[in-house]
Amino acid sequence: MNAEDFFNQGLNQNLQGDYQAAIAAYSQAIKLNPDYPEAYHNLGLILSGQLKDYRNAIANFNRAIEINPNFATAYYNRANARYFLADYEGAIADHNVALQIDPNLAQSYHSRGNAYFALENYDKAIADYIQTIEMSTQLADNINIDIANAYHNRGVTLFECGDRQGAIADFQQALQWHPHFAAAYSNRGNIHHILGNYQEAIADHNQALELDPNLAEAYHNRGNAYYALADYQSAIADYNHALKINPNFAGAYYNRGLVLAHLKNYHEAIEDFNQALKLNPDDVQAYSERGLVRSTLEDYQGAIADYNQALQENPTLALVYGFRANARRRLGDYQGAIEDSNRLLQLNPNLAEGYCDRAAARRSVGDHKGAIKDYDQALQINDKLAAAYYGRSIAREALQDLQGAIDDNTQAIKLVPDFSQAYCNRGNARRLLGDEQGALADYNQALKINPDLIEAYYNRGSTHYALEAYESAIADYTQALQINPQSAAFYSDRANARYALEDYQRAIEDYSRAIAIDPSFAEDWYNRGRSRSLLGDLQGALADLNQALQRQPNWASAYILRADVYRNLGDSQGAIADFQKSADLYHQEGNIQYYQQIVELIEQL
Repeated sequence: MNAEDFFNQGLNQNLQGDYQAAIAAYSQAIKLNPDYPEAYHNLGLILSGQLKDYRNAIANFNRAIEINPNFATAYYNRANARYFLADYEGAIADHNVALQIDPNLAQSYHSRGNAYFALENYDKAIADYIQTIEMSTQLADNINIDIANAYHNRGVTLFECGDRQGAIADFQQALQWHPHFAAAYSNRGNIHHILGNYQEAIADHNQALELDPNLAEAYHNRGNAYYALADYQSAIADYNHALKINPNFAGAYYNRGLVLAHLKNYHEAIEDFNQALKLNPDDVQAYSERGLVRSTLEDYQGAIADYNQALQENPTLALVYGFRANARRRLGDYQGAIEDSNRLLQLNPNLAEGYCDRAAARRSVGDHKGAIKDYDQALQINDKLAAAYYGRSIAREALQDLQGAIDDNTQAIKLVPDFSQAYCNRGNARRLLGDEQGALADYNQALKINPDLIEAYYNRGSTHYALEAYESAIADYTQALQINPQSAAFYSDRANARYALEDYQRAIEDYSRAIAIDPSFAEDWYNRGRSRSLLGDLQGALADLNQALQRQPNWASAYILRADVYRNLGDSQGAIADFQKSADLYHQEGNIQYYQQIVELIEQL
């Protein structure tokens, strides 16, 4: 057998899919004829197209070109191998030579267009795709799929250039030439999605999947359309399909994580973001979204670590500075929060929410005037921002501008009629102005909107207490305790209402619960001691008053009460000593009237 025989044998074996035998035959042909360019070329084709061994393929194409410098197809195929190695400039240079040798090599225009696209040189890419279409349609033996590919790739390029309608038109042309072109349906579906035509997008992805059930991207993109339509279970099912086909599909993990976070399956969402970042460690969106979920779970340190990573990858992400500012504020790092808000506003001076975030941090450090300036700026940018009116109301209340606080909450409510917290805060300002009935009306409305708003129960209870409606106050404090049974203040205030009703035993029970939660509050020890004294438990009262004075040693009223307990126990010396101590404290305070009354009482003893 001569070289020609082995070459023909290689051709046949290649057509039969026996690539290793074909390689052996071409190699034998080259051994017999070292200057056989077609054998080198065909050997390069198998290495590139079937074995993905692009470097060795290029070596064979080089030898073919060295032997025959006018071998246009060798330049074309070497260009394709270079393309797959991301050597786009080298690929374009080879296509240029191929087209100089053979200006009718339509597929070289097409592949050169792909290389220009990869370099984001879209104008030249489009020009090459147009040339491909014009040449291919004129050929008597044109292949529909080649023309379809050219339309498809031009459509992708037009999309990148922002011409969505032009892209759709090209995808439709691609489908006319090749009706079973799954990728064209899928990409047309993507544009429908961007245009908000989610049902049309789903229909296109359905068609793509009918043609190619293993097209992971179509499942993923259909999942995105279902997500946009709030059909979360269908979205998750599609992401699951995509990941079954391609377990390394980072985007599917990321988007499934978004849906899971929306459904409040936070730990599962974090697992998906973890997997997305494992596959794509530079994905700033995955870091940012995982940070938001961690912040929701009150893992603020973990959230900050994620925001740090995102900002390390891209320091110009304004919103991420805002996210980190909120996390820092939650941790009490108010200065850090202000610095992050400053950076956000440097990047985007027109982001009203950024001013609100900085204002919240300024409020936290007591800079209420600075906070108001920030809220003013936010409202200058967006006078429909209810959160800015609400935040400013808090700062105004802190500065005793109660009417201003009422006005701001009223404006917030006009913008967001179901803003329960604004009703609650307006009620607080009205109560401080002495408008208890107006306050009660606001608390009632807040609780109608949000029956779990604990502050509204507590503040309504305090208003009822001030109006001496003690039973109503007890009912409200009880509701608050059902939501948070670990609040010492709620037990303490309910105890005060029970004391006012002379229900001393139940008052003692509530003071005891408050003390068990927070034993540092002197008033609870005092009030329990007072209640025990009224029930005749003088030793218990004495023990409680000792605890109260241990925590607040300059409390004149506590000395008077303990003196009275000593007197009832028959301990005159103890009573006199405590009365004297209270008289001294009143004298130091400048309260001469009380001082004189206590001195007269001591003289009587």
